[in-house]
Amino acid sequence: MNVEEELILKYRNYFIFIMTAVLFTVFNIVEVQAKAKAPQVTADAVMLIDNNSGKVLYEKNPDKRKHPASLTKIMTAILVLEDNNNNRDITISRRAGQTPYASYAYAGQVIRQFDMLTQMLLISDNVAASALAEAVGGSEKKFARLMNNKARAIGAVSTRFVNPHGLTASGHYTTARDMAKIAAYAMKKPLFRRIVGAQSIYVNSVYPYGETLFCENTNELVYDYAGCTGVKTGWTNAAGGCIVASASRNNHELMVVLLQCASREQRFSEAAAMLDYGFDLSDANGR
Repeated sequence: MNVEEELILKYRNYFIFIMTAVLFTVFNIVEVQAKAKAPQVTADAVMLIDNNSGKVLYEKNPDKRKHPASLTKIMTAILVLEDNNNNRDITISRRAGQTPYASYAYAGQVIRQFDMLTQMLLISDNVAASALAEAVGGSEKKFARLMNNKARAIGAVSTRFVNPHGLTASGHYTTARDMAKIAAYAMKKPLFRRIVGAQSIYVNSVYPYGETLFCENTNELVYDYAGCTGVKTGWTNAAGGCIVASASRNNHELMVVLLQCASREQRFSEAAAMLDYGFDLSDANGR
């Protein structure tokens, strides 16, 4: 073989190597894109984050103002937990007892603060939210100021609360981005994480003594989505279906916020689809 033939063979082999590498890269990119195609959801605002790093994996109208419904109770829970008075007994006032909808607690009832927090988070009890606000803040109005101060401290600067439960009210709003920040902050608290990740918990009344309420989590994902760790559901006519959902796989936790889904049920299927998308994306990228 002469020098010219050797050069031709050398460059041919080099060309084959380069083309093989290029094709492998192209096929890998196509495979990643196929695995990581974002699902179509009815939610008007979405934020999907890596809860470990805070990295945004997907967003849709993340800064659009929306009604948060009972996702509001995540902030209420933060302030109650930071009040550090979990063993205090709270007597539900007449005013708190008049809070409408989704309420099992009632005026005159006495419940330990931590049990009342559990009841608020798991079954979204509005009376419990009002009673906790009065106990921690002195009144709902004063508590709302604490909520807004805390939101700003967390970095949720596009959020404004006027009540502790999330019933529709003028000037009460959040964004998907802000709610992701608030929920991520809450999930750093072990007691919060323990409650919202549970399927059910019994809550005992201090007065009347012996009265027990079985609280089943309103978040359907804790029952049937692998690795679900929380967080909270919400629904009003104005807000539509809302949810913050989190799940952990291989010590890797993702969180999704969905605001104004088309229905109560779709918030669960859409949250599951978004979490699946996030885990597929993470796996494809080798994280």
